[in-house]
Amino acid sequence: MHKLMLVAAATMVSALVVVGVASAVDAQQAINVTITHNTAGTKAKPKSLGKLNVVTTTVPGPGSPAGTFATNKATIFFDKNIVFNGKAFKECKPANKSAPVGSDVKAKCASAKIGAGKATGQATVGSAEQLTVTAYNGAPTANPANRWFYLHVQGETPLKIDSVIAATLKRATGDYGYKLEVPIPANLVQPLAGITATLLNFSTSVGGTAKGLPYVGLKGCSGGKLKFKGTFIYTDNTSQTVTDTAACKK
Repeated sequence: MHKLMLVAAATMVSALVVVGVASAVDAQQAINVTITHNTAGTKAKPKSLGKLNVVTTTVPGPGSPAGTFATNKATIFFDKNIVFNGKAFKECKPANKSAPVGSDVKAKCASAKIGAGKATGQATVGSAEQLTVTAYNGAPTANPANRWFYLHVQGETPLKIDSVIAATLKRATGDYGYKLEVPIPANLVQPLAGITATLLNFSTSVGGTAKGLPYVGLKGCSGGKLKFKGTFIYTDNTSQTVTDTAACKK
């Protein structure tokens, strides 16, 4: 009897595992990070990376066609030798810092622009939508060690899109010095009631110099490469973690 109960329990666990796998988002996730300059400076005087370009791609599989899932949150990790000098740059200060609207950011934050990019979204109906992305340096959050980082996302067809992602740049640990937490707003996940949008790709390039400091600097080079990582959480609460590297030198 005891043996039969064990067999039954094992069968149930196996069934649950199979169901869990079947319900997970079927997609290939990737991250690609490139830099313009890869020569390191020092902790006291980091050298500019020029432009830091981050591209994330999501390729839906047959089990999860585009428009059947979305990314709820992405977290991008940057190598421990990379430093951000947002404090030297003009700051975007919208009325609602944690949930700003596009018109407010556009009106107030032109001087705080630090980069731009593009994205492609695919909803359950219509064709893929091409989006423009504008990046702004935000002010410190309630925790002064963290800083707002705004991404203004706009598109015209097939849907009118005007949304601001209020990301947060925070300190990280281990192999990574900083991480950018990017919660995707509900109006990008579901631009219309019952319509889910899958972000197929999202690229942003940031850089610049202010007060003699680069927005993104390199203070060292460990083992000849810089490490990057991205963790993506989807609307079914499953996730994927992917990595990338870029060459560096002293």
